[in-house]
Parts: sequence; C-alpha cells; structure tokens
Amino acid sequence: MLSNIMLGLGNALQPLHLIWCLIGLSVGTLFGALPGFSATMAVAVMVPFSYVMEPQAALLMLSGVYCGGVYGGSIPAILVGIPGTPASAPTAMEGQALVKKGRSGDALGMCTFASAIGGFGSAIALLLFSPLLAKIAMKVGAPESMMIALFGLSVVCLLSEGNMVKGVLIGFLSLLIGSIGQDPVLGFPRFTFGSSSLIGGLSNVPIMIGIYSMPQVFDMLRSGKDSLGSISDLSPLRIDFKDIKANIFNFIRSILIGIGIGIVPAAGPDVGAFVSYNEAKKSSKHPEEFGNGAVDGIIASEAANNAVTGGSLIPLITLSIPGSAPAAIFLGAMILHGMRPGPLLFTTQAENIYTIMVGFAVINIMLLFVGYMFCRMSNHILRIPQRILAILITALAIVGSYSINQNMMDVISMFVAGVIGWLLGKRGFSMSPVALSLLLGRMLEQNLSLTLSIYDNIFKIFTRPLTCIFAALTVVSIAFPFVRAYMKKHKVSAKS
Repeated sequence: MLSNIMLGLGNALQPLHLIWCLIGLSVGTLFGALPGFSATMAVAVMVPFSYVMEPQAALLMLSGVYCGGVYGGSIPAILVGIPGTPASAPTAMEGQALVKKGRSGDALGMCTFASAIGGFGSAIALLLFSPLLAKIAMKVGAPESMMIALFGLSVVCLLSEGNMVKGVLIGFLSLLIGSIGQDPVLGFPRFTFGSSSLIGGLSNVPIMIGIYSMPQVFDMLRSGKDSLGSISDLSPLRIDFKDIKANIFNFIRSILIGIGIGIVPAAGPDVGAFVSYNEAKKSSKHPEEFGNGAVDGIIASEAANNAVTGGSLIPLITLSIPGSAPAAIFLGAMILHGMRPGPLLFTTQAENIYTIMVGFAVINIMLLFVGYMFCRMSNHILRIPQRILAILITALAIVGSYSINQNMMDVISMFVAGVIGWLLGKRGFSMSPVALSLLLGRMLEQNLSLTLSIYDNIFKIFTRPLTCIFAALTVVSIAFPFVRAYMKKHKVSAKS
C-alpha cells in the first residue's frame, strides 16, 4: 500500500497535473461563488472537456472542480449573506454578522482554512480507510436514511431556539412546499392545482436563492448607505491561531461528521454542514453567540461540508455507490475513462486510483492558497455601491435560477420565495430552517414510504443498530434546547 501511495504522490505532483488541479479548483470556486451554480453543475459542465484528456489529468481536474465548487459558495455567503451553494447556508448566518462587525477578513480567512483542513482530512480518510468505511455504507438502507433525515430535521429545534414556535412553523411550511409535485414513490401529483409546470415540483435551489438573496436586495435598496462597507471596513485577510487552538475538537468532530455524512448516499455537503453546525452550537460554552458572528459556527460548517467531498468518494470508489450528486457525475467520468469502480479497482487500476486519492489531498492543500487569492479579490465587493450590487445580485439570482432547468417557473418561484422571506423576516421569523427542511423533506418522505413497504410493523426498524443510534441522536437534539433552557432557569433561580 505504501508503495502505491508513493507512486500516486509522484504522479499527482507532476507539473502538468498540478496545473490541471489549479484550473479545476479555480473553475469550481468560481461556479460555487455564483448563486445557483452548484458544485454538481460545475462538475457536469467540465466533464465534456475531460474527454480528450488522459485519465489521471481528467479526474484530478474534476476533483479540483468538486472541491472548489463546495468551497466557493462560502465567499458570497460571508460577504453579502447569499450562499453560493446550499451547503454554505450556515456559513452565511455567521459570516454576515462578522462582516457587519468589520471582521470580513477574519471570516474569510477562517472559512478558507477550515475548508482546506476539512477537505484534507476527508482525503486522508479516503486514502487510508476506504475499504473499512465502505462496509458501513453497505449497511445503510431506507430505515437508516429515514432516521438520518429525521436527525437532520431535528436541527430546526436548535436553529430556532430563540423562538421555537416560529422556527417550527417555518420548518413545516418548508416541508409542505417540498411536497408539491409528484409523490416520490407512487408518482401521483399533489398540490399542483392542475398546473403541468408544478408536476415536477418546485426546485429547491431557486427557492433558497430567493429566500437568502432577495431580502438582502430589498434591504440594500431601502438602505441609505452607498456601499456595504467603506475601505476601512475591509479587514485584512487573516487566520487567528487562537481560534484554531480553541476549536481543535470542533475541527475533529466536524471532519468526522462530514466524512460520515459523505458515505451516506444522497445526503451531501448541505446535510453535513447543518448537522455539524448544530453539534457545534450544542457543545459551545457560548451558544448565544451563534447567529451573531460565531467563528465556531463557520469552522463547523465549512470543515464538515468540505469533508463530505472525500467521504462521498469512498463508497463510489469501493462500491460504485456515489455519496452525493457531484460524486454521481464523477462516477460517469471514471467509467468514461475506463475505470470501473469496485474492489478490483485497487488491483487492476492501482496507479490511477492512488493518483486520484493522493491528488485529492494535494488539491485541498492547494485550496488554502487558491481560496486566499479569491478572497483577496472578492473582499472588494464591499466597495461596490449598494444599488449596483443589488442589480448584480438580482441578475445573478435570475440567471442562476433559470439555468438549473431552463424554466421560467423557477424564476417566478425564486421571486415569490424572496418576497415571502423578506416579509416573514421583518416579523421575526428565522429563515434558517428553510434550507434544511427543503433539502431533507424529500429524502425523509421517500425513505419513510420505502420503510413502511418493507416492514409491517414500523418498530421493527429499531432492530437495526444504526437506526437506533440516529434515533437516539434525534431525541437528544430535540430535547437539548429544552434541557438547556431549564438549566439556565434553574441557575437563575438558585442565584436569586
């Protein structure tokens, strides 16, 4: 194994391969930074360009696109509060608060560092533990996926801790919106009101673009300021090593969560980001800082969503089961280049596969420097006059929403969601649960239907160990805000 790793390292460090990694990272970061242009879209767009390339260069480039696409969404999330990808939604909550405090450089620096460390950690897991972790993925069926979705939705309780009733209402409303269209198992239409445009349901990404971008646009247009910040507000891009030292356990936990979520098919970076953010808030000594510029939240979100990248390739390489949508496209690219994933890949294509796995670690080291370069350039967004920036954001939101399905219904739903989000936000409703509920609602519904068709008694699912583990975590996640509120009240009573 060591000889294969050294062979892969030598191949990955070839100058031409490093150039392709750099190109892939740059393209992916650019795509991720544009609202609506996800990592999945970036990988899909670049696959045709890999046709004429040799396998190692092609797959290293696509790996760079994948990693850059997941990271890139955090840049607009921090600077203007608009997640470039759904996985950056938790980052937007903390990053925007830090920007308003004049700490944009701190937010961008820590975000880039956490992303690189998270991706690198997942690359090491991909390289060393692929066969072992793939065995865990084989045991994940419909009951486990259902319970993982429930566990993810339980995060709504913590995200809405300030006003639980409003948060839960928003969560249920989002689940209801997600149920528009055909039933995922039986296929009959629901809530379409006879419209053929709604048969396929409402796309999640346009709704999230509207929810997170249009309220910002409306506020910019109503604001009397010329720009988001003056030149003095552009704090230097830096990494505070005190924050790193204080968050070592947060890094480790977030990376492990990201890897674990990554090996679960269909979960993806967005689920990893929210679950990790939730765990960071639960374990924090100062949970009241979350939502007001907590560096811990940025670390948890970015380390986890970037750790999903390597984690999602583990079941793909060993079992031909992609752990995310970009990984599914990556699977097609591997087959296109004559590399059929599976256990035999480690013997028949050892040089190529170890080059890709070692290259994945190299790419995440490069991400630290590429991300730094992009952040230095993008930080100047704060200088753009607000009215011009509002027009640019609106144009990008329209293009991003339309480009997904080439459907004007997506643009309309984006604007409607934006207006509703702005009105609800003015009345104290948090939009944090929206992304999570939309992303996990369909996953929960589909796996619940499959589970009910498999078991005549739903309680039989608790004979499966992984289901019991996630069920217990769900109970803890729901109960935690109530327990903490009780403990705070008890402490106040004791002091008085």
